[in-house]
Amino acid sequence: MDDASRLYLSGMGMINALGGSAPMVWAAAGAGINRYTLSRFVDDNGDPIRLAPVPDAVFDQPGWEIDEGDQYSEPQDHAIKMALHALAQITEQGALPAQAPLVLAMNEPELEADCLPLDKLKANLALSGHAWLNPELLRSLHSGRAAGIEAMEFAYDYLADVYPDGMVIGASDSPNNYTRLRVPEQQNRLMTLGPTDGYVPGEGAAFIVLTAEPRKAMVEDGKVLVVHPPGLAQEPGDWFSDEPYLGEGLDAAFKAVLEHYAGPPIHSIYSSMNGERYWAKEYGVAMIRSQKRLGDAHLVHPAEYYGDLGSATAPSLMALAAFDLLNNPNADAHLVYSSSDTGLRGALILEKRDLARERTEGGAI
Repeated sequence: MDDASRLYLSGMGMINALGGSAPMVWAAAGAGINRYTLSRFVDDNGDPIRLAPVPDAVFDQPGWEIDEGDQYSEPQDHAIKMALHALAQITEQGALPAQAPLVLAMNEPELEADCLPLDKLKANLALSGHAWLNPELLRSLHSGRAAGIEAMEFAYDYLADVYPDGMVIGASDSPNNYTRLRVPEQQNRLMTLGPTDGYVPGEGAAFIVLTAEPRKAMVEDGKVLVVHPPGLAQEPGDWFSDEPYLGEGLDAAFKAVLEHYAGPPIHSIYSSMNGERYWAKEYGVAMIRSQKRLGDAHLVHPAEYYGDLGSATAPSLMALAAFDLLNNPNADAHLVYSSSDTGLRGALILEKRDLARERTEGGAI
């Protein structure tokens, strides 16, 4: 990918257990606030499962109503409302063009029980005044935590030339039902009472807007953010495979994004690690093999505060990394990566650049 071929961040919206916007979540995570709680759901031993939900009262606020003509399960209701809330933040920022494609990150088929219903989301987007969305331009990628980074590849490969003014990628995910929790519970992966090698499912949504036009990018103190093309790879030894787990997938994804990157040093690595030891192995492999490029990078894994956000993991990490770059004078580039249960590994780099330089170089695709 030529250096002149690049996409810029032009808007972001977010909600999870830590707060209702990217600045709120960033501040709460920086303060070390943890929103894990014992839920009404129990495992096969009768122990309550820990979750990190958005408070129920949030969904009953005025302005959060959705079409009452449809029937919704609780996770469907929450996922749609969170998506509308995050997209409304983007609309308020003026980041959306008159017509923009929407690429949704979704969970893997193995973990997609009672997920965000696309038909009901489309109906509620129209009712909520999001006229920018043409249903024919909606695409969904069903690959789990890394789906948001896969969506970035889709944006670079298929959307940027046709929709340079703007495109939206994101996700909204709620684990609040037994059907959704059953698979990881059977794998003995959910955190309950006491210490355990498990994770806490979290609830949240995050959407980012990309543009090929630097003049339409978000600007902070004369700086804009370039979202570089991602690297994708497969891990043969995933949670649903009998192959040995060697951490090769994340190593390949790291190398793919670092190979052509010639920008400033990576300040921080925003990681999808959720507390399970499984994910530490691949991170160790990737870091050892890219030590010269990443040796001083700081590891950030906010799932320890807001839980594992499933399909919303990668968009959330991208939004938080972007907000940090725009507000951190000591950081010029972050690496974001996310790993799915079924093997997809994705990584990308966000880099802060001078807007004047981008306009001079004509960085649009």
